[in-house]
Amino acid sequence: MTIGQERALTGLALAVSSALVGVPLATLVGTTTSVPFSELVRVLGRVDLPGLFAQVALLGVLATAWALAAAVPLAWLVSRTDVPGRAVVRGVAPLALAVPPYVLALAYVALMSPGGAAHRAFASWLGVALAAVPWPGVIFGTGGAAFVLGLSGAPSVFLLVHGALGRVNPSLEDAARGLGLGPLRVFVQVTVPLLRGPLIAGSLLVFLYACVDFGVVSLLRARTVTTVLFTYLSTGFAPHASAAIALLLVALLWVVLAAQDRAGRLGVGAATGRRGDAGIGALADQRGRRDARPVALGRLRPLAIIYVGVVTGLGVAVPVLTLTVLALSLGPTALARFWGAQGEYLLHTVQIGAATATLATGGGLALAFARGRGRVATLAIGASQVGYALPGTVLALAIVGLVPRWLPWVDGTAGEIVLAVAILTFTPAFQSCRTALDSVPRTLVDAARGLGETSLGAFRRITLPIAGPAMLSGWSLAFGLAARELAATLIVRPPGYDTLAVRLWVHTTDVGPDPRAAAVALLLLVVLGATWAVALWFGRRGNLLA
Repeated sequence: MTIGQERALTGLALAVSSALVGVPLATLVGTTTSVPFSELVRVLGRVDLPGLFAQVALLGVLATAWALAAAVPLAWLVSRTDVPGRAVVRGVAPLALAVPPYVLALAYVALMSPGGAAHRAFASWLGVALAAVPWPGVIFGTGGAAFVLGLSGAPSVFLLVHGALGRVNPSLEDAARGLGLGPLRVFVQVTVPLLRGPLIAGSLLVFLYACVDFGVVSLLRARTVTTVLFTYLSTGFAPHASAAIALLLVALLWVVLAAQDRAGRLGVGAATGRRGDAGIGALADQRGRRDARPVALGRLRPLAIIYVGVVTGLGVAVPVLTLTVLALSLGPTALARFWGAQGEYLLHTVQIGAATATLATGGGLALAFARGRGRVATLAIGASQVGYALPGTVLALAIVGLVPRWLPWVDGTAGEIVLAVAILTFTPAFQSCRTALDSVPRTLVDAARGLGETSLGAFRRITLPIAGPAMLSGWSLAFGLAARELAATLIVRPPGYDTLAVRLWVHTTDVGPDPRAAAVALLLLVVLGATWAVALWFGRRGNLLA
């Protein structure tokens, strides 16, 4: 690659990062400073910022605690013990990642709310009228939102902890058992300290998402920063105050993101044994790992089986079954007619998903190629990924102020949705492209160049056949994330341009569980499930070809 091409690539990387993060944030700053500081303070004084951010912190802490309680013991049982069905659980536990959190919320509202399936079943069992049976609305509020957000974050924690357990030397746990410690004490006193890095990283991941979520907290009526921002945007209340609140939330989340990055480095150090006393987490001897026997649970085995069944069922089986039963209450004919009427929204969902995934993957590929080509490129790559920490409502607020002023030809079109969602999905797309390119042996590319191939020719003949499946897998994942995005789409979409996620939210604004919302949720799950399957298939192809 010539010096001119490298400079052009670096310039492209910087332009992409500036467009995806810098310009929207600059728009928020400009909106905030458009009024005198005294006026800004006066308006913000009516919002109760300390109480609002304390509520967000409480939600994040509760969701994180529940995610850890659900995922960490499950990962240990699957990795280390003789609990039956371990191979099945390894495949089923991550499937909840394909279920959008707000779909989980809808399912549990239909199941647990007053007038829901559980309430009706209990009244029927007692043989009395529904109104004669009081039913608590525990699913609503901060507690219910924390339950759903923790449940949706548990698969990510499971994957992190399960992967780390595969790298930790089991001889340390064997030695503790040889000293007379039981399985539970070995888990608490030996295994958990070995997993410090993954536990911190997983905790911060769940906490971060709980702070930026809009769909779950809006469905479950929990007041957070994102719901307040959406209300203010919908009513046109004090745009400068909304921008200031958004910037405060972004600042908080970037601190959390920095801590997450630090935790990730600690996790790597623990796995490699290169950071002081973290060497206790050295990689396992593979021969010893194969010969290691699963821990016999003994009398705890029935409890372990119940625990595994409850945790895995809460994430996938219960929501899907609840939504199916509720949707079928429309009747087969009415349900088929209703699904047929969703064709336009399904088309919009596919259009937004495809355009967003293409834009995010293309930008991610450009930045992946720009790695190591100067400090400017490094800064551009880091800045572009910060957009992952932007809440959808915050980003929408920036897009609303940005597009009419700088991109008037996009204003009032679906391009606003694509721009907003591309920023939110850019980091996963970039990570997929980076991993795909890293799987290509550099010697093959150098050999092709030595035989007279151009950079483009080497990419077409060497890089693309090897890295292509992994890049397509990343595209599929970006498509799924874009198809399920709700908060930003609600705010920036043109009039009448609804996606399946928006239609689901519209139907949930009615009082009580709505079968139409369940029907839309099932249709969205089909789209996301197919995307998830394609991503897994391409991922396996990439591993085979690499």
